[in-house]
Amino acid sequence: MALDGIVLNSIKHELVNKLIGGRVDKVYQPEKDEIIINIRNNSSNYKLLLTSNSSSPRIHLTTLSRKNPEQAPMFCMLLRKHLYSSNIIEIKQLQLDRVIEIVFECKDELKTTVKKSLIIEIMGKHSNIIFINYDNKIIIDSIKRVSENMSSVRQVYPGIPYALPPSQSKLNPLDIDKDGFINAINATNKGTLIFGFLYKTFVGFSPLLSKEICFNSSINEGLALDELSENDINILYENFTNVTGDIKNNNYSPVIYSNSNENIYDFHSIKINYFNNCEKQDFNSISELLDVFYYELDNKNRINQKVSNLLKSINTKLDRDRKKLEKQKNELLSAEDREKYKIYGDLIISNLHVPYENNKLTVTNYYDPEQNEITIPLDPKLNNLTLNSQKYYKRYNKLKSAEDELLKLIESTASDIEYLENILFSIEACQTTDDLDQIYEELSQEGFIKKYKAPKGSNKVKNDNLIYISSYGHEILIGKNNIQNDLITFKHAKKDDYWFHAKGIPGSHVVIKTNGDELEDIEYMEAARLAAFYSKGKNNSLVEVDYTKRQNIRKPANAKLGFVIYDTNYSMNIDTDISKIKIR
Repeated sequence: MALDGIVLNSIKHELVNKLIGGRVDKVYQPEKDEIIINIRNNSSNYKLLLTSNSSSPRIHLTTLSRKNPEQAPMFCMLLRKHLYSSNIIEIKQLQLDRVIEIVFECKDELKTTVKKSLIIEIMGKHSNIIFINYDNKIIIDSIKRVSENMSSVRQVYPGIPYALPPSQSKLNPLDIDKDGFINAINATNKGTLIFGFLYKTFVGFSPLLSKEICFNSSINEGLALDELSENDINILYENFTNVTGDIKNNNYSPVIYSNSNENIYDFHSIKINYFNNCEKQDFNSISELLDVFYYELDNKNRINQKVSNLLKSINTKLDRDRKKLEKQKNELLSAEDREKYKIYGDLIISNLHVPYENNKLTVTNYYDPEQNEITIPLDPKLNNLTLNSQKYYKRYNKLKSAEDELLKLIESTASDIEYLENILFSIEACQTTDDLDQIYEELSQEGFIKKYKAPKGSNKVKNDNLIYISSYGHEILIGKNNIQNDLITFKHAKKDDYWFHAKGIPGSHVVIKTNGDELEDIEYMEAARLAAFYSKGKNNSLVEVDYTKRQNIRKPANAKLGFVIYDTNYSMNIDTDISKIKIR
């Protein structure tokens, strides 16, 4: 992903055009590393997003809604105190580096006009949002405080002067003429690759943009500097100036590039010919592009952050349950072998008059006509045959009782394993943090985790199941987790609706609403495809799917969420291609 200094410059250009002179209305902090500022300017409302999330740090305007915590964090409260009703008077970038400063004109406690700055540093895991006094550069606070124990190079916490991130001694490409370009080449190790020279020498350049300059110059990016001819250098400089010219003229064309075959998914604010063979999605603004590009990525990142400990806990319990199930099955095999102990007891009682030696009794086995004699081991601690027979009868009765108990335990353990595997599938299928909140709530209800308090507003997404429309206009409902599975199966579906589920693997409940109509064959296939796609087998070429009328679906007493039984059903093997099915 190429959120380099040049993309950031295009963002700055857009923010300057839309936000200068704007007034701050509200400040929110939806996540611990994310700030939203509502700004009113020229009769329009804007939402400015700043995030220091290590996997996707950025700043841009957004139209997406984000849930806010019931109680605002301290950094958010601080910004509200200082920035409410302030005006944005300047937005600037540190050369072409990934540092943006927004200057606000505010009123202090004495109603005196003062300036405050909000600085976002986009530097991977070191990204930060820092609030400072503009005039004396003293840090008021930051979204991530950095103490001496955390970094000996640069500290960030209240009361100390703000210092710029350590310089990488790169050149500003906007100030470079041809002589400066050639001097930079001559000052660089001649074994350096060309594209490496470009992004390591000039601030704001990413590896992608460096490869683009090489591509437009028809020069192999893998060549070393000492392999360049004078003509190559002239062509390289010409394409270098084409890029810097676009930057100086704010000539930006935001595009997302994608190619599933080559695993490419990238973007830039300047047209990239290097991705000529990719699919292109053009945008009117860089903020609109970033909203689209990061939406799914942000959700996945937030989900991954929230579920890492949960996944570890579930997988640990799964491993424990699988070992327990194996042990229980082995014990059941032993229990099923109990009949021989009853036979031993019967034969001993029938032969109390027969002498024995070496703790063994050899008698005729009248239970098996093909086996004339059988040797029964005796316990040397027991000094007569009667006590030995009683011991075998006792073992037989114990194993008989154990079998009934083991069958119940095996059923319970297998049910727990199936449930946890379904939970893992539901977590994997989560698209939003709302989906994840429902899974936490479910696990809390089932007693797998401590009582869970759902975030504010989460009750609004209880029925947020997916809905597709069949070729003949019937709704197809799909549960994204077990709470939704139970809802669509037992609350939304009527007895004559049809229910679908991938056979024998974790997956979503799928219900097609008939509205009293006779379904067409294609509709059964569409619902089955959706059940196959929203299952653990989605990457298989074919998936076996069971389907039946809703009236045949039952939920056993005290069964876990999402668990159902049925004994009247049809089945079909179906592919997972849902591209032609319309989603509502």
